Amino acid sequence: MSGLVALSSWLAVGSLAAAGGTVALVAYLWRHLGKPGAGWFVATLVAQALFCLLAGLSLTVADPGSRLVLEALTWAALTWVGPLFLAFALKYTGRSGLLDGWTVVPVAALASLVVATAPANDVVLRNFRVDPTGPAATVSYALEPWGLFAVAFGTGTAGVAVALLLDTVLSYGPLYRREAAAVALSTVTPTVGVTMWVFDLGPDPSLAFVAVMFVPHVLLDAYAFVGSGMFETNPTTRRAADRTAIDDIGTPVLVVDPDARVVDYNAAADPLLESGRDGTTLLGTPVSELVDLDADPVADGGAADGAVAGGTDPAASAGDPGAADELVTVRSGGRRREFLVSRSTLTDPKGATVGTTLVFQDVTRERRREQRLDVLNRVLRHNLRNKMTAVAGNAELIADRSDDDRLVDSADIIEGSARELIDIGEKARAFEQCRRDGPRYRSTPVAEVLSGAVADYRGAAASVDVTVDDDATAATDPQLLRLVVANLVENAVDHVDDPTVSVTATVDAGELRVTVADDGPGIPEAELAPLDAGTETQLNHATGIGLWVVQWSVDALGGTVSFDSDDGTTVTVRLPDGPGGLDGTGSGSLNGTGSGGLDGTDSGPASDDPDT
Repeated sequence: MSGLVALSSWLAVGSLAAAGGTVALVAYLWRHLGKPGAGWFVATLVAQALFCLLAGLSLTVADPGSRLVLEALTWAALTWVGPLFLAFALKYTGRSGLLDGWTVVPVAALASLVVATAPANDVVLRNFRVDPTGPAATVSYALEPWGLFAVAFGTGTAGVAVALLLDTVLSYGPLYRREAAAVALSTVTPTVGVTMWVFDLGPDPSLAFVAVMFVPHVLLDAYAFVGSGMFETNPTTRRAADRTAIDDIGTPVLVVDPDARVVDYNAAADPLLESGRDGTTLLGTPVSELVDLDADPVADGGAADGAVAGGTDPAASAGDPGAADELVTVRSGGRRREFLVSRSTLTDPKGATVGTTLVFQDVTRERRREQRLDVLNRVLRHNLRNKMTAVAGNAELIADRSDDDRLVDSADIIEGSARELIDIGEKARAFEQCRRDGPRYRSTPVAEVLSGAVADYRGAAASVDVTVDDDATAATDPQLLRLVVANLVENAVDHVDDPTVSVTATVDAGELRVTVADDGPGIPEAELAPLDAGTETQLNHATGIGLWVVQWSVDALGGTVSFDSDDGTTVTVRLPDGPGGLDGTGSGSLNGTGSGGLDGTDSGPASDDPDT
């Protein structure tokens, strides 16, 4: 009996301690109001604190009438804890929708009202009596249907909240795991207390341990919110991203099941996959009716309106090896568009394949640019070169056979201009060949490549010195390296009278560094401005193509180039000793995906119509 007396004394102390700890936690969390779920959780703690406080105070009241009123108010406060905790879990985990906090509030209000008026009704409890255990005024009674409903509603909503938090623990990884797990575990001890009270478990049916069981609950909550900062980050952001990521992006996305039927798609897929279909949804449609991913590519103009054709584009498969993108052509609404389709497999938690995600990347404009560049390169390689060769030859013939000095001068000018155009075409052709082949990395003797690059210019310069260790090697593309050095040396030779040019190279710490310096007046700012801007305009453009070839080649190798024109010109090229830029899509690249390429495009907005 003495043990029960001591235990009853600790019930009051523990209840008041739980109330005090909860109030302190409310004070700490008050600054987080406005963050997802914070308001609902603070409300939960207020109801919890009120319950614990009333539970502790009621143990000091022995008058049956007064004690019945306090007991009713105590359990009315507890009735709010579960629903408010569920409202917090819904908001915190980003699941507020049809079921949210305000959905359960009316039910909680009704249940708490009925419980609070228990002294005036007979639907909540019966056989109420005060059974003092030592110094504490403990009570005993039996629950009626409304009382059982209030208990079931409170514990049931709390159980759903715990399930939502556990789902967060399992779904969102370590970012929220400790905090959500602590909050979920904090409900265990109050649940044990309620169970003991409802089923008359424990040393004495009159001893209600529920309020005392909130002490470990408060400690676990304090760990989650004070020690780990649960409201500093929350899973609402990630859940919102999971829900809207596909819908909000402008890239068409299809999700298909193992039978290749569409089970989900985003709004961007609607105009892409019209194909003359009736209705407003693609759900359940076999993907083969929309996109033929296995057929051969259809030639331009060969697909009827609404038809879809496709085929693998080996050149476009720069992604995952073995997971090459496929090129598909879609004609819809009178427009022809081309897309690269990438696949990713969807698996369940056990690793079984449950479907596939198809992502469509619109490459229509890039393909158009490729076509234009192909035509322009052909013009440079054949038409322009052949015609300019004929012009230069005839101008030279006129100069040789004419006695008129003015005519000879004019012929020399014509021949010089023609040779310059031929040289531009040759530079473009050389880089285009390297671009099409892609950077081919191999162990390259740096001294040999640099000596070959400057060989054609030694006679035109007062001095062209190459300084590099004879045994220096670097993993790079020798053709692109030769293009870079040759164009830089040619730039110095062509624009400086009797120049002295020095070419030095070092290989150190995984980097090949090449410096080309001359004693001329320096490269004009107008020549470098387009390179810095990454594009050319009618008012801001270079006079030749040599510096662009340097920039494109360095970009293709994943390196950098810098110019110093304060005292002569010093150009420093840094290249990684190994693959560093395999795509060659740097500023002004010849593949048409950058600015300032040979197609003459500038940085202005392009038409939305790919056929313009």
